[in-house]
Amino acid sequence: MAPRTRTPPTRTTQTRTVQIRIIEAAAALLAKSVDGGVSTREICDAAGVTAPTLYHYFRDKENLLRAVVDFGWTDFLDSKRNVAGVVHDHIGDDIRAGWYNHIEFAQKNPNFYRLMWAPGVAPNSVALAEAHRMLHDRMKLGASRGQLRVSPAMAARIIMSATVGAALALITQPEHYTDDSFSKQLLEAVIAFVTVGPATNAPGRSRRAASQSATIASAAATLSSKLESEPNPLTTAERQLLQQWLTALADAATP
Repeated sequence: MAPRTRTPPTRTTQTRTVQIRIIEAAAALLAKSVDGGVSTREICDAAGVTAPTLYHYFRDKENLLRAVVDFGWTDFLDSKRNVAGVVHDHIGDDIRAGWYNHIEFAQKNPNFYRLMWAPGVAPNSVALAEAHRMLHDRMKLGASRGQLRVSPAMAARIIMSATVGAALALITQPEHYTDDSFSKQLLEAVIAFVTVGPATNAPGRSRRAASQSATIASAAATLSSKLESEPNPLTTAERQLLQQWLTALADAATP
């Protein structure tokens, strides 16, 4: 029997191989860096390519770092999907699970995490957009159950910004944040703010007023979610207008 002829790699395969080699080299250098900085010369030397080759594939360093971030956050998104695979009875427990997962990743990968929020990287990061979408989808589930005080979009923004703030504080200012006790307290404050729970007294407001406000917000968030996901006789224009009103009620009537 005649020996098999080995098919030579295509140009696309070769290109992808070189790109991955450059990204992996940059990721390894970044992970080892004390200050989170790495030069293009170091990356080229580690990947065994010339500077023109690097710029041919990535145009500039910002594009390369963006690709490195998305590569580095593959594990993060995989862990997020595993966390999202467990659906708790109350949305507050989902928030806790996601929060602890997020903080743990940041502490284990501080250089990747800092780079994720760099001005030239974060706005166009595929990984960040995916993380936001997953969080928003889970908040929509919580709203459909009547467990949110605010709209799903508002809840997702509050949770994400608080989580990122806590994570960056822990990894960039360890001398001021020697343990994560503040993070746990912040987490519980966020859960109390965005989810439906026991009414609490606030300055200038009665317990009854706070409870009524939360009920209005929760009802608006719940109806908004169901309006989006369940059949109804409204026209597109009517749904859009009602969604606008419900979102205003959900986000204005905060505790």
